Amino acid sequence: MEYAPDDLTPRERYKVLTGFVLPRPIAWVTTVGPTGVVNAAPFSFFNVFSEDPPLCMFSANPGPDGLLKDTVVNIQRTQEFVVNLADEPLARAMHDSSGDFPPDIGSSWVKASISTSATNCGTPPRCACTWSAITRSAACSPTATAGPTTGWCFRRRRA
Repeated sequence: MEYAPDDLTPRERYKVLTGFVLPRPIAWVTTVGPTGVVNAAPFSFFNVFSEDPPLCMFSANPGPDGLLKDTVVNIQRTQEFVVNLADEPLARAMHDSSGDFPPDIGSSWVKASISTSATNCGTPPRCACTWSAITRSAACSPTATAGPTTGWCFRRRRA
């Protein structure tokens, strides 16, 4: 079966693309908003791309209102984010953090009661996951359309 992207709805395109690479890692990205509130959001368009330099990338579609998601806005402001990889015990909390939450309530930390730990380098906190990559933004899409955010992984932590 062939699919022409222009013949599919955005949801159908998402389903075709996410079914293309399986199993698919999901980035659980933590950032800090302008008032210091921690935001966590999962992104299914994610992977690592290079070991030298050590790069990872995720892509965020616009929010339901058509605007940039809080994660991208926070990264544009601070140039920092942490990519967490959730294991099975945290899968439900990661899914619950995918909702459309106002920036001032901090998504999953309030709603899913996930424990966090400092990263010891002034970046957003990491969650209690098996693996975290602390990153500095190398490039971030400046538009309100879907686009990649690339991060240089300068520290990694494994539980």
